[in-house]
Amino acid sequence: MRFKITFFISFFFYIFSAFGQRNFSGKTIDQFSESAIGITIFDKDTIQIGQSDLKGYFQIELQKETDTLIFAGVGYEWAKITVPKKCENIEIILFLASTYDFMSPKKVDRLREKEFKKLTELHSQAFRKGLFITEKPCVSRKFEPNFPELDEIRRQHKLTKKKIKTKFKELKIGDIIKVPTQTWSAYTNGTDFGCLITGKIIEKNKKKGGYNLILKVSKNLCENGRATYNGEKVEIGESITHNMKYFKIVTE
Repeated sequence: MRFKITFFISFFFYIFSAFGQRNFSGKTIDQFSESAIGITIFDKDTIQIGQSDLKGYFQIELQKETDTLIFAGVGYEWAKITVPKKCENIEIILFLASTYDFMSPKKVDRLREKEFKKLTELHSQAFRKGLFITEKPCVSRKFEPNFPELDEIRRQHKLTKKKIKTKFKELKIGDIIKVPTQTWSAYTNGTDFGCLITGKIIEKNKKKGGYNLILKVSKNLCENGRATYNGEKVEIGESITHNMKYFKIVTE
């Protein structure tokens, strides 16, 4: 009887594994070897399935029949990749979006393609610096001269960026807000924030192009009473930096 139960459980997990999801971990950096944070990850249907944290790391689940991912972030060029079956770790280099004034679309694409051809060497450099764990990328990636399928994502990002800028201006020193303890995207419309930390704004700044709030933690709403922010333990009375450009807040 025990053998039959064990066999059934093993068979169930085998079937689930064969027809369920693929789990991936990975990292995003830019062409200058800096962590690319707050990068939103979409599947082929442009449904958000993940986001890179403050160090560029991410974990995602992908349906077995899906092999296409899109990486999109404010200030970065979009990257569309294909994930082979044997790929387990996804490491992506994103190019910072450049402004090409007074140039034809063809010339702009020639310049972009020239930079794109450096990807293999850039990946190898990241490996030698200890930023990546693989010397060569396991994903396939083609140069995209244009991104018509991402126009709607761009539009939504612009609207959200405008809302964040307005809200940042409205917030004052001394205001009480709540922030999620994990990296919840500023570009998600959901309201399930999970575990929250309450804090008072003691400083505001726009360093590194962000909308940063310095909070003094006053309350911890986590069930176990031990809050963590982006994976680091946080005590009441300590200060944390929360970037509204990438991650949500909840006002009192």
